[in-house]
Amino acid sequence: MRKNYNNKKRRYQRYFLFAAALISLIILINIGLIYAGESKPAVKGELIIKIDRGEGGLKVLEPSAFTVDSSENILVCDSGSQKVLMINTSNKSVSKSFSYADSGIGRDYISDMAVSKSGFIYLADAETNLIHKFSGEGKHIGVVGSEKGEKHIKKIKYIFTDNSSNLVAIDSLEHKISVFDEDMKLTGEIRIPLSNKIFSYVRGGDDSNCVYISSLKDNTFSVMNAKDPDKPVYSEKCSPEHKDAIIADCYVIGFDARNNAYVKAYLVDKNGKEVAHYLVKFDREKKSYIKVRIAPQADKSRIKILKKFVVLSEDTVLSYEKDETSFRLIKYKF
Repeated sequence: MRKNYNNKKRRYQRYFLFAAALISLIILINIGLIYAGESKPAVKGELIIKIDRGEGGLKVLEPSAFTVDSSENILVCDSGSQKVLMINTSNKSVSKSFSYADSGIGRDYISDMAVSKSGFIYLADAETNLIHKFSGEGKHIGVVGSEKGEKHIKKIKYIFTDNSSNLVAIDSLEHKISVFDEDMKLTGEIRIPLSNKIFSYVRGGDDSNCVYISSLKDNTFSVMNAKDPDKPVYSEKCSPEHKDAIIADCYVIGFDARNNAYVKAYLVDKNGKEVAHYLVKFDREKKSYIKVRIAPQADKSRIKILKKFVVLSEDTVLSYEKDETSFRLIKYKF
């Protein structure tokens, strides 16, 4: 048993080292050039589908998370009605995937969700800080994150799945990253000693799975391997030429299947006034970037969606808009 654990540990170390080298090829960022002299107007996302707000049927009462499966279907968790809806992006149809009302999860408590390549769906319960595992048909398989009455995660921030269908959970209270296999067993932990990091997960290619964190300090955006946070893989200071803008927030959204990286950035002026929001795609092969200035999002709902952007496919980032009458999934094209 100890030998198998050591083999798994060494395998994860190889994954992280490989992905650390990979990201240096992917993210060729010059923040100062990207945001210098910007004059293009902000664009609004293209509507994919509009879902009415409310209870019952194919409506959503309190959408709290969304994700994308390997077939580019969109899954939406309705915490208010305790159900998961599926949106087929090809024909833009909505169907009820399953109800989780009998799983023990309370109303309004799902803070994030993920789906593995093997088809399992995971829902993060923010009340208990446990993760519930479901089959693609909605069968409740079990609970991840507890062993012998002891919880592994103190405060769930995000959950993800990697290329090997492992589950990755970010603990924002203890500043650690936990990895679970498909048998729901804890296989590894990475502790983050720095409290001022913005957690951001990035999936590498060629079955190399890596967790990255990003930080924003003194107008400098840095990305580092979670295994070695003191040595940034990438670090760049922003010095834009327009309106004395500074980076107020910047993080890696994720990668597409070709290992192109997608980043969300928010700029303000020296008085803290909003200047611009951007989505940026960094092309791995061309060593270049494409930027899209987007309109700011306003979400006045009682329950906020934590993960506001998800990579849908190459050149496409998924997001949302919502008000009292509807929940709208939108996409931004590069």
